[in-house]
Amino acid sequence: MATTADAELILKLYDLRREGVCREARKFFVSFNPESPADAKDLATNFARPENAFVRQATSYWEMAFSIANTGAIHEELFAKNCGEGVLFAVKCQHLKQKFPDAWNRTMAEAETFIAHNAIAKQKMEIFKKRFA
Repeated sequence: MATTADAELILKLYDLRREGVCREARKFFVSFNPESPADAKDLATNFARPENAFVRQATSYWEMAFSIANTGAIHEELFAKNCGEGVLFAVKCQHLKQKFPDAWNRTMAEAETFIAHNAIAKQKMEIFKKRFA
């Protein structure tokens, strides 16, 4: 059973997502749809682009959150019910890696670890995969 501390951590994670730059980064990554390997590679490797920082911030935020869950520092089911965007970002990274294997190398290993052993997250992953089919 989740504790009050688990609920407080979920609310803290939510609050961090509302921070202005984090919100802008997440919004960018959701809408990022490269048309070619060159588009994907430019964003992935050009650290001078602000959008590169957005991708790194959005994905690393969720990797941090998934690492908290993977170490048992938060109630797994409670986290799984609240990590939909993180699952979406992991699926998107997988999709971009599959579509542009020589241009996109960002993965979300912590998210993938969590999804692999959590039924709720797996269900979300299957739903999100349909968006990229």
